[in-house]
Amino acid sequence: MSESERSGGRAVLETLLAWGVRRVFTCPGSTEASFLDATVDHPDFEVVLTPHESVAVSAADGYARGTGELAVAYLHTHVGLANSLAHLNAARLARSPVVVLTGLKPARLQSHRGFTCVPDTGRLAEPYVKHQWQSLRADDLPEDLNRALRLALTEPTGPVWVGLSQDLMNAACETPVPDPERYRPRARTAPDPRQVRQAAELLATARRPLLVAGAEVARHGAVAELVALSERLGAPVVNEDRRTFERPGFPSSHPNYAGLYDAKRPTVADRDVILFAGCRCFTEFEVPGRPDVPDGSRVIHLHSDAGEIGAIYGVDVGIVADERLALARLRSELDGQRGPAGDDRVAAMRAEFLADSGPLPPERDGVENVAAVAEALARLVADDTTVVGDATTTGAILLRRLPQDPPHQHHTTSSGSLGWGMGAALGLKLARPEREVIAVLGDGAFQFSPQALWVAARYRIPVTYVVINNESYAAVAAALRRYGGTAVKRGVYPGKDLSGIDVAAIARGYGVFAQRLHRADALPAAMAKARAHPGPALIEIMTDPDYLGP
Repeated sequence: MSESERSGGRAVLETLLAWGVRRVFTCPGSTEASFLDATVDHPDFEVVLTPHESVAVSAADGYARGTGELAVAYLHTHVGLANSLAHLNAARLARSPVVVLTGLKPARLQSHRGFTCVPDTGRLAEPYVKHQWQSLRADDLPEDLNRALRLALTEPTGPVWVGLSQDLMNAACETPVPDPERYRPRARTAPDPRQVRQAAELLATARRPLLVAGAEVARHGAVAELVALSERLGAPVVNEDRRTFERPGFPSSHPNYAGLYDAKRPTVADRDVILFAGCRCFTEFEVPGRPDVPDGSRVIHLHSDAGEIGAIYGVDVGIVADERLALARLRSELDGQRGPAGDDRVAAMRAEFLADSGPLPPERDGVENVAAVAEALARLVADDTTVVGDATTTGAILLRRLPQDPPHQHHTTSSGSLGWGMGAALGLKLARPEREVIAVLGDGAFQFSPQALWVAARYRIPVTYVVINNESYAAVAAALRRYGGTAVKRGVYPGKDLSGIDVAAIARGYGVFAQRLHRADALPAAMAKARAHPGPALIEIMTDPDYLGP
């Protein structure tokens, strides 16, 4: 290829720029050289280097959540892709429009089973993406990438994978970049008027209706419409089940807020009509001992993805539509109808939810009670704070205590991929620089992605990490407790002990300002120091290793 010709790598960069993509999160190798070389001529395009692929993908997920727009991660061969898959699954569940580019070895090496080559690399990503494709010709690169970007943004949005082999990226590409404005998805699905009328009739005649807010309510900007509907009905609203919770769809500051959905709660079990708005119903953690929908409840399920409706439990009314459009139409349909008399038990429902933390450990010298930590953190979260939650054992208490006003006061993942919060916090801060970002993690989750600290320090991204260190994989011990075998009888829990790790010292090694605490009442002063620090900071607080969660 002559110097006057445009390389495939440059064509890929031009396509990203045309779509408004201005940064890429990458953990590169040799196959990405053509693309990286092209970025030298575009100082307005930021290459965010990460020391591990899981950080690149979780940061891209956080960025996509924060902007609602495209985010791009660029990884190296199947080795890098494999390292990212747990957090790619988190992006899938959050419906984040993340495009994962993967540099592959030249076709000749792939056919000869060369270094870092496996057959059909895209199959590794297939369970976690909407579409996967490996480009076959250099001149197809702009079209292939244009398709991927379009599909990522097409509802239901989600990750897309594209394989880019080194020989194509190094070759000349003459194909012009397609005009994104002719491909960018703009359509929203309107609800079927008949289904809206049926739902309105059920709600208007209900004696004890309950509204359940899912993450899709927040993602589609439908929070105000759900608030208006709850106020019209006088009905309590709960955010979706903890097992599927990604972000709140209803503000915890609203008087109609009544906690999280759980069919075992007495104040949920007696509901005659339940509207699930933008929820996944459900993700089963263990074989359920009882149905996740109370017997006798009539069910309305509203979701933009038809595949979610009736996925496990049948429904009485299913509405496939954009949540904002559907909730507005539903509220309008209720005008002129009598509707429920209102529920005077909302305050009691909220109090019951906040109080139900399960048994808490006694206070001990040198370690803090997790409830005290959650209370202290709750007082430090401001209206412009985004909390990124990645603490398994203390997650339930944190969701009860911390404020949750959508769309961006609280983000977490239901994927079970520990360490996600380390990178996601960086992406959210880059997406929403005007907001304070606090990532709350367990010590186990921290150890899955400490490399994110290097990224935070290198680019001076002012995220504050709060690591709740109980020196254990308490979730493992909790599983043994539920099993009720020899381990419980002897008080010996294999796979639990994580003691001896100084998280604050590790953070300092990455160049991050860090403090270690033993009491929750020290958190305000420590947070003040972290906020005054110009770059990233970490606060480690020691908690009881014998607390196994509610």
